[in-house]
Amino acid sequence: MKNHPVVMIPSPRQLRKKLSLSNQLLLLISFVTVAFFLVQLWAVTMASNLEQHLPLHHAEKRNKPATLQFSPACHPHYRVATTRNITGSTSWSTSLPFTRIYFYHVRKAGGTMLRKYLKKVALTHNINLQIQENKYAIEEVGSHPGTMYVTNLRDPVERSISHFKYEGRWNCRQMIKNATHYIPTLQNAMPLEKWCETGGFVPSPCDEPFSFDQCAVNCYIQSFSGQGCSQDEWKTQYEIAQERLFRYNLIFVYERFKDPNYVKSIEQFFGVEEGSFNQASTYWCGPEAKRANQLYPLKTKFEIVMKLTKLNTMDFKFYKEAASCWDDDVAEYSFPKADADTFAPQKNSVIIGDVY
Repeated sequence: MKNHPVVMIPSPRQLRKKLSLSNQLLLLISFVTVAFFLVQLWAVTMASNLEQHLPLHHAEKRNKPATLQFSPACHPHYRVATTRNITGSTSWSTSLPFTRIYFYHVRKAGGTMLRKYLKKVALTHNINLQIQENKYAIEEVGSHPGTMYVTNLRDPVERSISHFKYEGRWNCRQMIKNATHYIPTLQNAMPLEKWCETGGFVPSPCDEPFSFDQCAVNCYIQSFSGQGCSQDEWKTQYEIAQERLFRYNLIFVYERFKDPNYVKSIEQFFGVEEGSFNQASTYWCGPEAKRANQLYPLKTKFEIVMKLTKLNTMDFKFYKEAASCWDDDVAEYSFPKADADTFAPQKNSVIIGDVY
């Protein structure tokens, strides 16, 4: 006779106990789920309310300098810097006219066209124009009375690659001065892989102020801090550069140049006739470099672009802090408009700096 396994049938009391524990566990899980959902809903609602109360086109400035509120790219202004005292603070006037424009030309970000345009502005209002390129933004805001300070920015990696194609891939001087013997080819072209230093192919010098000749990495921070080296992963230079940049009156943003509403706002800001912005312009070595790149188009590998992106982490942060303040699809520009009191004509106005 076989022994059959004994099946233990739980008593009704045991069943109720198990059922009670299961219900309690389910209830606890439900409570935690609902609580998590409510917290998420509260966070989204708070964020939405915060966005609604922010000023229109306000750039996110969670790490902005304490003395500044808006980016001059999004909110250009007519405040005139009058003094720069020993404490580092700037005094501003809203009643003085501009008699001079200082333009710091960031290379390969539409600067040549802007030089031509600002010359038109200077001639229209009969004021002085100072153009600076190649060196860092050496002039301090407030050091020259009655000056409007303007500069230009572009996506850091796109700017870097454009710079490489212009005068890094082949030797521009050789293409112009030795055109009969120096013929651009794939064999004598420099590889983009080596364009990965603060000075283009080599590091920027540490014992002298930054000079914007060739640059592939963190060019904005170097340009506006004046320093080509860092001991703390560019944190100190970043703060110096941002504090200087955000005291400017206007930052031109290259990616906006094709937006007719942006162009109109710029022309109204400077008080010049429509159609004077985005005019075709030529520049030194431009035709030669363009022709060479058309013959041998640059093939950019994904991993190289990602490497440049990583190397330019601080410059991307710098660029985003300054320029990422408009919706990509629908952008509105609340720029002030020039009137008869914005600029004061000068008897002997001068333009310093080449305009091609």
